[in-house]
Amino acid sequence: MLKKIVFLTFLFNSLYQTSYSQTPDTLRGTLREVEVTTKYNPAIPIIKKTIQNRNKNGQFANEHFTYTAYQKMCFTGDIGRDSVLLNRVMQMTDTLHTDTASFSKKDSNFLKTVEFFERQHLFFMESVTKNYFKKPAKNYEKVIAHRTAGLKDPLVSIYLAKLQTVNFYQTDMLEILESPYVNPISQNALTIYDFRLKEKIVRETDTLFVISFKPQKNAHFKSLEGTIWVSSQNFAFTKIEATQFDKEIADMKFFIVQEYEKQPNTTYFLKDMSVRVNFRNVGVGVTSGGVYVRPIIFSEKKIMDIDYETRIKNSEFGFADIDEDVGDDAEQKKILETYRPTALTDKETNSLLLVDSLGGEYKLDKKLESLKILITGKLPVTFLNVDLTQILYFNNTEAARLGMGVYTNDRLSKIVNFGGFFGYGFRDKKWKWGGELGFNIVRSREFKATFYYYSNLIENGRTDFYNRDYTLFSGEFYRSWLFKRFYRSHAVGAVVQSKLTRWLTGYVSAFYSDNKTVFNYSFQTPFVGETPSPYSFQDFYVKVGARLSFGERFWGADKYYFHSISPYPVFIIQYSKGFKGVFNSGFNYNRVDLKMTYRKNWKILGFTNLTLFAGFVDRSLPAPLLLNQRAGFYQIGLDGADHYGTMRADEFLSDKYVTLFIRHNFGRMTQNKKFSPRIIVSQGMGFGGLKNPNAHIGIDFKTMEKGYFESGLMIGDLLVIKSVLSFGVGAFVRYGAYYLSKPQHKTIDNFAFKVSFRVPFER
Repeated sequence: MLKKIVFLTFLFNSLYQTSYSQTPDTLRGTLREVEVTTKYNPAIPIIKKTIQNRNKNGQFANEHFTYTAYQKMCFTGDIGRDSVLLNRVMQMTDTLHTDTASFSKKDSNFLKTVEFFERQHLFFMESVTKNYFKKPAKNYEKVIAHRTAGLKDPLVSIYLAKLQTVNFYQTDMLEILESPYVNPISQNALTIYDFRLKEKIVRETDTLFVISFKPQKNAHFKSLEGTIWVSSQNFAFTKIEATQFDKEIADMKFFIVQEYEKQPNTTYFLKDMSVRVNFRNVGVGVTSGGVYVRPIIFSEKKIMDIDYETRIKNSEFGFADIDEDVGDDAEQKKILETYRPTALTDKETNSLLLVDSLGGEYKLDKKLESLKILITGKLPVTFLNVDLTQILYFNNTEAARLGMGVYTNDRLSKIVNFGGFFGYGFRDKKWKWGGELGFNIVRSREFKATFYYYSNLIENGRTDFYNRDYTLFSGEFYRSWLFKRFYRSHAVGAVVQSKLTRWLTGYVSAFYSDNKTVFNYSFQTPFVGETPSPYSFQDFYVKVGARLSFGERFWGADKYYFHSISPYPVFIIQYSKGFKGVFNSGFNYNRVDLKMTYRKNWKILGFTNLTLFAGFVDRSLPAPLLLNQRAGFYQIGLDGADHYGTMRADEFLSDKYVTLFIRHNFGRMTQNKKFSPRIIVSQGMGFGGLKNPNAHIGIDFKTMEKGYFESGLMIGDLLVIKSVLSFGVGAFVRYGAYYLSKPQHKTIDNFAFKVSFRVPFER
């Protein structure tokens, strides 16, 4: 029984599925704080000078530096802070001395659980990393040793290293648990944070000012609260304690403590850091009486061997920001013993022994591998991944397609992967299928080659970009349900891609296809005998593209790599050349496609997402090879950030266009921690043109010379389910030259109503 409790608590997934009702803290009294304020606030000039000197005081004022860090993390049950559990233990302890016969089996299990958490953690890991920095923005962290109870995969070490990269000296916006928070020691922080001098600590050569901070009343932004210690020497801060002020989705509460040490060159380096994460509204039941063990994560980081004098060669930086390069078990053990500041406690040692045994019994490495594969949107079944998007697919031509997509994963081979899909459309009564064979040549560079063959329906005027961020939550999957004009394509081709530098990915592809529209259409010539019929054509092209993402974080391990959001605009540009006569291809052409994405985090105004699309084709081509617009209209449908909510599918056709989507999320609108909706405003606009519109016979379309405009308003987080999934609603309206006017249309036809949802850590 105890083993089952331990294992269930160990798995995050199980914890998220169990909720509880909080009970009042019967041990804690309430003291009302009385604060006397005057017009003059002595904390203001101190914080002002601290902000002014932050960049020159911090470790990043150095041109370069290296250091070694020891980190450890435990995952355990929070009993020591739970008054309900403590009261229960005290009552049962009294009973133990007087009447042991009254103990039920349930009470006995409860005491065993309490004893278990006093003796050991559910999960424990430690690691040593080597860290490099070089101006202007080169960061590299390499895991050189790690030990993880029950899990040998270094992914957990990689993720911990990422969480521990927060530094209050580095940036105005701090990314903590995938969310951006405004640094209280940043430009204009005095206008949104409230600072109060709590204490002055006088030393022989220095005075420390202890100052509290929290968001000002009625200031709504991603804020922190806590305490900062400021030295009178250069007004550098030497310690900071912080936690998030507002309530987040997933209902986690983090606490960060950082201490900085002055170096001989007067810059301050982070020396000690701890992070605690409480999962406040999840837990595992111990008895039927409503008693729960609350999970927490706690980690520590100790920094040593700081060197800011030895120059660093560019060759010492890897392609990933955080990577791993470990030796055998004996070598890693020696490194851990060398850099471990203090010996492991009995509780930590017990954790390693017990959870290692559980890891072997329950095959936790394989379960973690399943979690990593699920991040890609595939369901793992032994050595196969099942593509969930291929099971059921909707569109106008097929009505519904029932099918299956199956691909191999790393459990079969780390180098070679292959698979395919098939599906049957119930309206057109035809099968679609395809297959691919891929080779992962150098994973750290994302260098791979993939060969494709498929017989499938392709959207008319479709534009494909290199995109690693496609998910079921992006809206793109839903938008594909709305397509109306398709062509059946039998295609064969190959794609080769690789990271050329830390922030530049290049790719080249070549495809030949034999195509036929599934709608009646003719290009340049009238229908034969004036009888409408589909149009057939062949196409061969070579595409060269690049993705530039300066400042993007890229970290990983041998089996999987992650990417962060770049603080700068990300550009994808690709050039395609069509060749007439190759495999009976019918067209010569040149085509250029561009995509730009940018997210700007504001301190008090939430964040803004910009997405720009543009395309150009140098000559008249059949409609399937031209440029369609990103339409996403359904009267009541799902919201998607990068498409027009009110534009009908296939409403416009272009050989040149530019489209801009602007979406601003104001963030939390109140300081009410239980209910605070998020207002999101959206603006879409685009212009296009078509050189020879009369060449396209049999289809209706418009061009966008006059400009297409729509605006929208979404209200998010109206309903939050168990702090995990939130829903919102909104509406979009089109206007301007392409407003749908009466009598052909009703006013309501210019509106679209949307439902949105988001999950924890959604970007």
